[in-house]
Amino acid sequence: MPNETDEVFFSIIIPTRNRPELFLLALKSVYEQTFAQKEIIIINDGSISPFLEQYKLLERHYPDIQFHYLVHRPNGHGQSYSMNYGADLAKGKYLCFLDDDDYWTDNQYLQKAHSHISTYHKTVDLFYSNQKAYFSNGEPQNANVWIEDLIPKAKVQARAYKETFIVDTHFLLSSGGFAHLNCSIFNNALYHAIGGMDEGIRYECDRDIYIRAIDTADNILYNPDFISKHHIPDKKKADNMSTMISIYEKKLFQLRVYDKGILLSKNPEITAYCKIAKGYELKHITEALYKAKRKNEAFYYAKEALGVLPTIKWLSFTLSILYSKIFCIDIAKNFISRS
Repeated sequence: MPNETDEVFFSIIIPTRNRPELFLLALKSVYEQTFAQKEIIIINDGSISPFLEQYKLLERHYPDIQFHYLVHRPNGHGQSYSMNYGADLAKGKYLCFLDDDDYWTDNQYLQKAHSHISTYHKTVDLFYSNQKAYFSNGEPQNANVWIEDLIPKAKVQARAYKETFIVDTHFLLSSGGFAHLNCSIFNNALYHAIGGMDEGIRYECDRDIYIRAIDTADNILYNPDFISKHHIPDKKKADNMSTMISIYEKKLFQLRVYDKGILLSKNPEITAYCKIAKGYELKHITEALYKAKRKNEAFYYAKEALGVLPTIKWLSFTLSILYSKIFCIDIAKNFISRS
């Protein structure tokens, strides 16, 4: 940790709630970073006993780390609120975030990021890296999840410093995913300029801030290194954001993310990207509703999707839902997952 006379360069914010054992792994991965000009801010989102007592023990064990405790609420204040709370306390030029059930795997991550950021001749707004995902049984997720599919494309980009590349919004949108918060470093001023995390979104809030950040940022760097291990939420458990809410609620949050991108983005490429993504989410909602035998609602969302992403196949599917509504003949199921 820095001395009082040292300037804090990185503020690392870790929100946590009711899982001190997993949190300790995350904390250690940050605490053991070789870079000294950092502060670690823990936001405990209303943990209950006996978990709260375990956090208090850790606080006593790490007296140079800031622990902040939010009042208990049945569903917590949410990841976005906790992160914004920590960001408002942060003194660093740059903000880093880490989920309490994940951890950084490279103890020189911050040292390298500092070298890349400080060497670049312009003020860096965003710095992205990669992470590996693992299922609850320990098996790795081999499919592209976030922006690791950009690694081969980055080789032709201009280099900022060693293996770090200068990228832009157009380049980032060529990925099939988005940067996870574990691997995202924000310029503190940029984070606050875009309003931080959206506290009204409790699912894919990281995608939301990714879209808003790359819409605003002027100088973005991308380092292809894998610096974090992400644990894919176990669907059988109810102690994480992904499993606490229903499929319909998730889709509503996703629609909000893309509607914001359509309505508020300055970059027309982001607007176009969000329109397409919204169309696919509307199709997914339609299929989920139809499988649940909610044909009236399925037809409603099918029409919505048709207006956003019109195709002959989807038109046929929409008409087949209408036909099955009228004549009670289930022919629409043959179109699901093929449209």
